[in-house]
Amino acid sequence: MSSCVVDLLRTPSCHDGASYVPKDDSRRGSVEQAPLVCRIVPVLVTSAHRSLERRLVLRLLEEGGEVRAYGHGDTSVLRAAGAFVASGTPDDEGRLDAACTDVHTVVHVGTGLLTQDPDDLIRDVEVLLRAVAGAQVRRVIALSLPGAVATARDPIRRAMAEVEQRLADAAVPTVVIRASLVATPGLADALATAGVDPDTQRTPVAAVRAEDLLELIVAFDQARSRSASGHLVVSADGPERLTIAELMERQGIEAPGQGSLVGRRLPPAWVAERLDEALRGPWWNDDPVVFDGWGFAGFEPRPVPGAGETPPGEAST
Repeated sequence: MSSCVVDLLRTPSCHDGASYVPKDDSRRGSVEQAPLVCRIVPVLVTSAHRSLERRLVLRLLEEGGEVRAYGHGDTSVLRAAGAFVASGTPDDEGRLDAACTDVHTVVHVGTGLLTQDPDDLIRDVEVLLRAVAGAQVRRVIALSLPGAVATARDPIRRAMAEVEQRLADAAVPTVVIRASLVATPGLADALATAGVDPDTQRTPVAAVRAEDLLELIVAFDQARSRSASGHLVVSADGPERLTIAELMERQGIEAPGQGSLVGRRLPPAWVAERLDEALRGPWWNDDPVVFDGWGFAGFEPRPVPGAGETPPGEAST
C-alpha cells in the first residue's frame, strides 16, 4: 500500500478506518495524516424504506448511538427498533436538511441498478449535498459501482460517474464504496422475472453478500476522522468470480419460464432493459488507485452461499 496512506488506529471500541484524500489531490489513493477518533454521534441513512437500507439501519442500531432513518415508505420496523425516523422524499431538500441536523455521517446507498431514469441518481445526490452543507454534516458515505466512468457503456455507470464527481467536489469529506454486484432478494427477483440475455449471463461478477457490505459500511461509519475535507474511493469486490449464470444457479434462481413465479411480482417493462445494460459490467475493480475497502476495515468477505446454505462461520437459524 502507498506510503501516503496513514497508519490506521485501532481502539477497543472501533473498527479500522481511514482518513481522506485532500480535495486538491487528484490521486484518490492518497490520504492526509489526520488522527482518527470514534464517537457515538448521530448517523443518518437515506431511503431507509428500501430493503438494503433498512437492514443497514438495524445493523447500525446494534452498535449503539443514535441512528436516523430518512425515507418515504414504510419505516415502522425501524421506529420500533429505536431509530429516529424522518419522512420525506429524496428531492425534498427542506425535510432532508432538517433530518440532517447534528448528524455526523450520512450514508447514501442510492437506488442502484433498477433506476428508471439514471439522471435521478445525480439529482438526488445534488439535493443531498445541499442539505448536508446546510446542516453542517461532517461526512458522507455513498455507494457506487465498478466501472463508474463517463465513457461507460451503460447509463447507470455514466450517471454514477457524475455522482462520484459531485461527491469529490463537495466541501464535506466523502467516502465512495464501489461495490460489486450485491446478492439481495431484490436482485434475485429481478433476475428471475425480468430475464437476462444469454450473452449477458456469461458476464463474470465478483458478487458481494449483502451482510458483508453492511459490515463494511458500519466499519467506515465507526472510523471518524478530524479531517475537514477529502475524498476517498474504495472497492468492495466479492472473494470469487462467477458468471451471472453460475451465480443464478448457485442461488437457485430460475430464468423466466423455467421456474415458479409464485410470490414474485412481475417487473415493469423498462426493468429488463435497464438490468441487462448494467449487468454487462464491469463487476470488479481493477483501478490501481482505488484501494481495497476490506483491507481498510480489516474484514474478509465470504463467498455468496448457495440456496439454503449457511455460510461458514455462521450458525443456522
